[in-house]
Parts: sequence; C-alpha cells; structure tokens
Amino acid sequence: MSPARRFVASLRGGNPASWLSIAAVLALLGFGAYQSYLAPEIGGRVVAILVDENQEVAAGQVILRLDRADTEARVERGRADLAAARNKMMSGEAAAASSDAQGKAAEVAVWRTGRELERVESLVERGAASKQQLDAARAEHDAAKASARAFAMQAEAERAELGNEAPVKQAEASLREADLALARTELVAPFDAVVGRKTVHLGDIVRPGQALLALRRREPSWVVANFKETQLRRMTPGAQATVYVDAFPGYTWWGHVESFSPASGAKYALIPPEPAAGNFTKVVQRIPVKIVLDEVSNGDGKHNVIEGTAGAPQLAVGLSARVTIHVR
Repeated sequence: MSPARRFVASLRGGNPASWLSIAAVLALLGFGAYQSYLAPEIGGRVVAILVDENQEVAAGQVILRLDRADTEARVERGRADLAAARNKMMSGEAAAASSDAQGKAAEVAVWRTGRELERVESLVERGAASKQQLDAARAEHDAAKASARAFAMQAEAERAELGNEAPVKQAEASLREADLALARTELVAPFDAVVGRKTVHLGDIVRPGQALLALRRREPSWVVANFKETQLRRMTPGAQATVYVDAFPGYTWWGHVESFSPASGAKYALIPPEPAAGNFTKVVQRIPVKIVLDEVSNGDGKHNVIEGTAGAPQLAVGLSARVTIHVR
C-alpha cells in the first residue's frame, strides 16, 4: 500500500481528532515539474524542426537539426590532416632507414679511405709515392669521415622526429572535435518529456547556449506551497498532504512533504526587501514547502498512482491550488 493510501486508511479508520490540518488557502504557489531549456552547443542555421509545442518526446529523439555543411567540411579537413600527418610519419620512417643505410656506407668509405691513406703513407716513406698523392689520400679520408658524421647526425634527427607523435595526436584530436561538432548539429531530447514553449523558427541563426525550447520532464509533479512561518512548527518531511487544484474541481491529489526551503520567499525576490534602520515593521514571512504528488482521486474512492496513469489530469506548470498538510 502506498504512503498516500495508508494515510487515507488511517485518517478514515482512526481518530480524526488526532490529526491537525494546516492549510495554505490560496497560498499556492504553483504546480511544478522539472523543466529544462534545450540549447545548442554550436551555432548555425536551423534547417529542420521536428516537434511542435505540447508534443510528447522520448529520450534520444531528434528535436531539431542545424545546417551540417560547415561541420562536414571540418570533418573532411580533419581526415585529410590526419592522413597527411600519418603519411609524414611513414615518410620519416623511410627517410630514417635511408639515412641509416647511407651512414653505414659512409662508415665503409671511412674504413676504405683510411686503409688507402695508410698504404700511401707507407709508400711515401719508401719514396714510392709523391706528397701530392699523400695529400689526396688524406683529403679523401677526411671527406669520408665528414660524410659519415653528417649521415649519423641526419639519422639521429630523423629518429628523434619519429618519436614525436604530437602532429598525429593533434590531427586525431582535431578530427574528434569535428566529429563531435557534426553530431551536435542534431539536438535530441535528453529524457522523456513534453515540449513546452518554442522560441525558434526554421531558418533562424542560433548561437551556442541560446534557449530554443522548454522540455517538461515526465515525472511526478510537485507543488510549492508558501506557508506562513508560524505554521511550520509541526511540519516534518514525509507529512501527508491533500491538494485541490482550481483547474480540476472534483479531483483530489494526495502527496507528501519532501523538503523545506532554506530561506523565505522574499529572500529569493529580484530585489529582496531590506527594512531601514529604525523603521522596522514586522511582516509574517512565508516559507516555500515542496510537496510531491503521489496519487489522485476523482471522487469515486479510487486512488491511482499519478505516474503512468492515463486518466489522471495533465497538470500544467504554474497552476494554482489549495494545499493542506496533515500533522499529528
């Protein structure tokens, strides 16, 4: 048995005098529900609006589409940049391998010219070779050593470049950003909801963060009742409540107190009242009390759970009502 039904049974079968009713007559206040405003994360031109006001939508359903031309171009450019970065890395690997091969050939040349220099020096000592031949052998050996050093430095630089994956990672990140921007050209419902006010039209240029339409979450409704501060002494979370909505005479809603506001309603006003020093007039403050609705009855004695009940009246945000809290 739900809390509301247990309360009804105890109220009807027990001693009514043991209950105290604290009423907020015309103190309401307003029906509420969790309401969100759908806004794009990127800017662009609206090319399709797939819902109307007051239409029910499911979580994940596409509600609106923006022009995809720019974002599709960004995706193609990102793919090309990534391919170029990967090709450059592969070319660097080939260049490094070529430099290694050239370096080995240069080392062989150093060894060969060194042996030739030793042979010419031996011939010069025996008078079998001229000084010009010795100078030529030394020059060739020095050139081979310089070439070997150059190839070694080039190979080292190319191997160091191979270890730098930053260009590829940067291109991958840019492509992910472009894919994300492309996905964000479609605005989807984040939860099951009913479309409220719509402030966007086909062809509008919208900016990131601009509220385009309101979504009322399909969850049990709640009421915020502004009780006088002198009425709160015996109220506690979980206390049962009855709600009568002006728009639906003959229906009774049953609910429970969920929470109390940490400040009076006046403190949340756009310009909170601040009495001047020496000119204070005591005014009874009202504290917002949140009441979650559990069940509804149309006078036939049947209590239906609000969530998922097809026959229950659809409560709009902002309706007025009368609330009574029952405390011991």
